Amino acid sequence: MKDPYVYEGTNVLINLANIKEQDKLDNFETTLSRVAIVELLKNPIDITSTKDIFEIHKRLFKEVYSWAGKPRTINIYKTEQVLGGLSVNYSDHNQIMKDLSKIQNDIDSFDWVNSNKKEIISKIVRVISNVWQVHAFREGNTRTICLYLYFFIKKYNLKLNVDFIGEHSKFFRNALVLASIGEYSEYEHLEMILSDAISLKKVTNGESKYQTIKDYNLEKYEYNYHHLKKE
Repeated sequence: MKDPYVYEGTNVLINLANIKEQDKLDNFETTLSRVAIVELLKNPIDITSTKDIFEIHKRLFKEVYSWAGKPRTINIYKTEQVLGGLSVNYSDHNQIMKDLSKIQNDIDSFDWVNSNKKEIISKIVRVISNVWQVHAFREGNTRTICLYLYFFIKKYNLKLNVDFIGEHSKFFRNALVLASIGEYSEYEHLEMILSDAISLKKVTNGESKYQTIKDYNLEKYEYNYHHLKKE
């Protein structure tokens, strides 16, 4: 099976600007998505369902990809350094909508009103990691989940320091990875950074605190691209 999202003979995603060089596409995508993020923060989305991620993704990438806001139609994988080269087991593409509905049922069953802040943050961590693990899109999942998180917690009178998350984006992404490995999930890393990002307090030793995760030096971290998962 061929990957319908890439130019033939490459792993470069087919895009509206017809850019066929990865570095140039990365810069193009980053520039336009940053503009879109600013617009989203000015004109926020009221989160009512996990399926609101499709609207967020569409608004982020509609100027870059024709499939912006649409669930992927193939299965994908990505090697993760923090997992020793293994990939998170993302949702099968045929199960994306069903898995998102299950997460929404879990959200609806939680007592958000009578839970304390610590309990709420713990639940948010599990919700966010579960939605991220679905990996509904061929690309742009982490940026989408960051904005979903931002809008989601506003419902519960919490505010996410997006600048703080941006400063420690490598830690945040790897924390998502470690919180998305099934029965072996480690939620404490994501709970730590979200607690700091939500508290809005100055984090002492913040630089050293977020330089490593599970003894993995994040200075070594390099972004890997998704690939078609061969069945």
